Amino acid sequence: MVDKPSVRLGLTRSFDPMNGSIQDPCPGWTDAHWKERFLRVYSRWQSRTARVCPSPVELQFAPLPHVGLGSGTQFACASAALLNRSMDSNPDSGHLDASWLIDSGRGLRSHIGLHGFLHGGLILDRGDLQAVRGTQADRTAVYSFPGQWRVVLLHEDNYQGDFGESEQAIFDRCSERPNPNLRRMLELIEEQILPSVSRVDYQGACEGFGRYGELAGEIFRPAVGDAYRSSRIRFWVDRLRGLGFQGVGQSSWGPVIFAIARDEQQADWLVKTIGRDMHSGGWTYVAQVAGPASMESGLSRIG
Repeated sequence: MVDKPSVRLGLTRSFDPMNGSIQDPCPGWTDAHWKERFLRVYSRWQSRTARVCPSPVELQFAPLPHVGLGSGTQFACASAALLNRSMDSNPDSGHLDASWLIDSGRGLRSHIGLHGFLHGGLILDRGDLQAVRGTQADRTAVYSFPGQWRVVLLHEDNYQGDFGESEQAIFDRCSERPNPNLRRMLELIEEQILPSVSRVDYQGACEGFGRYGELAGEIFRPAVGDAYRSSRIRFWVDRLRGLGFQGVGQSSWGPVIFAIARDEQQADWLVKTIGRDMHSGGWTYVAQVAGPASMESGLSRIG
């Protein structure tokens, strides 16, 4: 989980939520996509609690959707947590309750986004290990990530990822056969990635992350023809590797590309170096590891 781009919502509880009533919980929102997403969560919350929002909700900022950063999950979690916090008897508490995410409607394919919202850090979702090894284990675990490392995120605005029914159709097609790389991916996690992260071994971790991304992308080759979602993503992966970065890949399955840098200085150098190769309208972020979502001054998280 990284700290930018992020989601931030605001609500001032101006009157008693048991007695108050507003017609529109998000007036003035100009972003139709995020307003529609908020109203989905609001509808589930209202049906379950028979409450109304105690005051209008402010959309302070939200990221570009459908770029492989899990923004939909983080936004839904932020919305659900904010609405349920509005009923909290101690609204000044910074405590984040996992039960508040019940109305988010997320976590169907993976638990990474939910755990990332609650805990931050490096999230591992092992999936169904019992089917692979005949063993039982906690599905999701949280690990620390070296604070000095940075994640450079790169996106060009001329491309948007698949989502909704289109995305589900590709998942369905690619799940028709078992993942041939599953055992190797688990070995990379347990034997290289996690030990290297624990030792703050930058080179070892980056080699593991890069290889893992290649193997994960192969799952989608039947649908997209490559381990990467587009030729432009392939260009950037090769370009970043040519500059000496091995912890490189596509976030989810694109279109954002990431590269892990050793520190802030190296990340800044990379951003300046690649700027001349970007199409107009692109953006980069130098992100660092994020902790749990904050209830103090909004809710913020991307992963």
